[in-house]
Amino acid sequence: MTTPVLRIENLSKRYGSRAVLTGASFSVNKGDLKILIGPSGAGKSTLLQCINFLVQPDEGRIWLDGEEVRPGHRRALCTYRQKVGMIFQDFNLFDHLNALENVRIGLVRVKGIARDEAGERAVRELTRVGLRDHLQKYPAQLSGGQKQRVSIARALAMDPKVMLLDEPTSALDPELIGEVHSVIREMGQGGMTMIMATHQIGFARSLASEIIFMEDGRIVEQGAPDRIFCHAENARTREFCSKITELYGETR
Repeated sequence: MTTPVLRIENLSKRYGSRAVLTGASFSVNKGDLKILIGPSGAGKSTLLQCINFLVQPDEGRIWLDGEEVRPGHRRALCTYRQKVGMIFQDFNLFDHLNALENVRIGLVRVKGIARDEAGERAVRELTRVGLRDHLQKYPAQLSGGQKQRVSIARALAMDPKVMLLDEPTSALDPELIGEVHSVIREMGQGGMTMIMATHQIGFARSLASEIIFMEDGRIVEQGAPDRIFCHAENARTREFCSKITELYGETR
């Protein structure tokens, strides 16, 4: 039996009396692309942030490559975060650093790699996402799609085992979404293991190994894309998929 790259068991989070995530459990095998869908406030972002311990879950356990993560141990948590990359909606780049420096800084400060070697790696990753001609540009000089590709290059440079993507195209104009989707598609074809929250249904259907539908902080249903979108067992899943397909269409 293959050991999952990532295993999530009973993750839960409350803010006061309000439960924002309740009993989330699933496994991710090497090369999987798990897509999280659901209405705003469903708990998708909270789930991703709890997986990376950017938000501390109240309950639950996580295993990476069969080894349980111990978030109370600072060094172990730092090592874990290097292996689980995070891509945010709003890019989270350093405005005072150019594209090259945004990618290089983590390699130097976190991994302790020499500046020249880190720079070479940064160039390779930026070239990989199609930004070889934009190394010296600052975030203010880049389009939204280019900023998101810098953030993806920054995460890839850390050699993650898993990538978490929190609606990576939601802040982009429609014409820029395709360039980010192209990078994500290439990552998937290269065997990267990913969990992504998105409303881009056509993209999700074409690439996902599994769809996870969430509502009110709970995983309502999960399964293969065709089953979830065409033959979902849960009435609420069927209703949501019908509405979101009508709204966003089937563009891939």
